Amino acid sequence: MNTPAVVLNRKVTHRLLNGHLWVYATEVERIEGHPASGDVVAVRDGTGRALAWGFFNSTSKIAVRVLTRQERAIDTAFLRERLQAAIAHRDRVLPGRPARRLVSSEGDLLPGLIVDQYGDTLVVQCTTVGIDRRLAEIVTLLQELLSPKVIIERNDLAVRGYEGLPHRRGVLVGDHQGTLRVRVGQADFPCDPLDPHKTGLYLDQQVNWEQVATFVRPGMRVLDTFSHLGGFGVHALKAGAEHTLAIDTAADSITGALQAADWAGVAARCETRCDNAFDVLKDLDTAGTRYDLIILDPPSFTRSRATVDGALRGYKEIHLRALRMLSPGGLLATYTCSHHISAPIFQDMIIDAAQDIGRTLRREAIHGASPDHPVLAAVPESEYLKGFVLRVLDG
Repeated sequence: MNTPAVVLNRKVTHRLLNGHLWVYATEVERIEGHPASGDVVAVRDGTGRALAWGFFNSTSKIAVRVLTRQERAIDTAFLRERLQAAIAHRDRVLPGRPARRLVSSEGDLLPGLIVDQYGDTLVVQCTTVGIDRRLAEIVTLLQELLSPKVIIERNDLAVRGYEGLPHRRGVLVGDHQGTLRVRVGQADFPCDPLDPHKTGLYLDQQVNWEQVATFVRPGMRVLDTFSHLGGFGVHALKAGAEHTLAIDTAADSITGALQAADWAGVAARCETRCDNAFDVLKDLDTAGTRYDLIILDPPSFTRSRATVDGALRGYKEIHLRALRMLSPGGLLATYTCSHHISAPIFQDMIIDAAQDIGRTLRREAIHGASPDHPVLAAVPESEYLKGFVLRVLDG
């Protein structure tokens, strides 16, 4: 194949050979040929040896996103094969689930493509030029493989700006009827994937909602902070918790949490508060309020390495307050969704907070993203969600 090529400088060859999928613009020695953004290019070392093939972007910080290490056509057959493999993986790890992530970008060797399934509705996001140029072809393949009633594109992500892509949102296939009632984990939640003010159902926490609920015992009082639609809290109530307080700053999230609690038949035990979780934690801590289970599931506090220290200070603040409010033997389920904060760094911060207030913690469980969000071992950026369930051992 007469394919344009990106030639690497020496320092990045080893990382790429280890399985990473990104080539940064600063790692490129030269470009052979005249590829346009979205074209397939070969990635070569200084000797001319071909290492991989992937999508090129002339304006992004990531110059190439690797698709394959074998020389082959990136055509309809290639895309079908990758989509079939992604769907088969979900059928293995989350069989029978109506809500799941069907395609998870690098995790399925299709960098830039995200496909979420909500029953008969698929939601597609394209975050790279190469995938965006092939959207129509991908939609046709999804129809062939899954026969969905509706396909929606939510290409209004901020990250598209880094790739020089415009924002788009709309229905590509079928007739979208508005808010859906979707089974996620062991409860139903409202979701309107076309609403620009809503962000979906955080399917990466689906299995964690269920696993945290296994720790619940009758009579427990639960605090669900940064609750979104109340996934942790509603599951805890279904497992027998006496009372849950869900806190989120978004009014539509609180409305959705109340709807989910009503559908689950636990609304009478579900209290909500539309407020800043930092402020509420401070007020509850000052008042001496106690809980048996506290969930900390905030949005990412850092988008870059430069702001990690500030993020850790924010994480420590909420952990200090949460740990003080736990009853003896109480449980903390805590998460970070930044790939810049590793699990060891996150755990060390929690230990520091516990030491500051004289509490001893036992780790009961280690959590990551649900298995429909696969992690590539050589791509640490794909392992963004880390979490722990910790029990207070005082006395």
